Amino acid sequence: MTASSLRTVAPTTHLFPVSTWNEIATAVAGAFRLTAGEHERLHASPVAKLIAAIPFLAQCDDAERTAVAHLGTYLLSVRETKRYFCATAADDTSVLERLRLISAFKGGDPAIIDRGMCLLALEMVSDYRRDAEEDVFRGKHNPISSGDWDHDEVVADLTRRIEAVESPEMDAIMSIALAPDFLWFI
Repeated sequence: MTASSLRTVAPTTHLFPVSTWNEIATAVAGAFRLTAGEHERLHASPVAKLIAAIPFLAQCDDAERTAVAHLGTYLLSVRETKRYFCATAADDTSVLERLRLISAFKGGDPAIIDRGMCLLALEMVSDYRRDAEEDVFRGKHNPISSGDWDHDEVVADLTRRIEAVESPEMDAIMSIALAPDFLWFI
């Protein structure tokens, strides 16, 4: 391999190998009785993968249990029970408030946990911005369209927090540049 071709190779994940993601995604898909298509979308979702990866990348205690529990909560938020997870004015107290049900970790590196949660929040804020007009039309709460949050300020703060902590393995799952392009749902 030449030096230039080394740059194009995806980084190897040591703390959250592909085999671990495959095992967890398959187990959770089975527990939720996902169709083959839903399972494929779950498996391909950077949002879902990051949710499962954070406890491993932060080297938390009970990383597998935490990953499965958080991934299960994520699936509840995008399936038949998603109305219970919709944004409310009570969530506007913090950009991370709506993510609190997937933010319980035992031990681990708090900086890596914060980085991962901020990446998820960056994706969520991008969804709010993308849906702002439609949410006004539907009467759905959206902290960007309601003016409770200033999109640019929130993004700047999240970006600063993410960039303060280096994690090539997390970047391989969801980079700060691509986070706004992903969708929360599968």
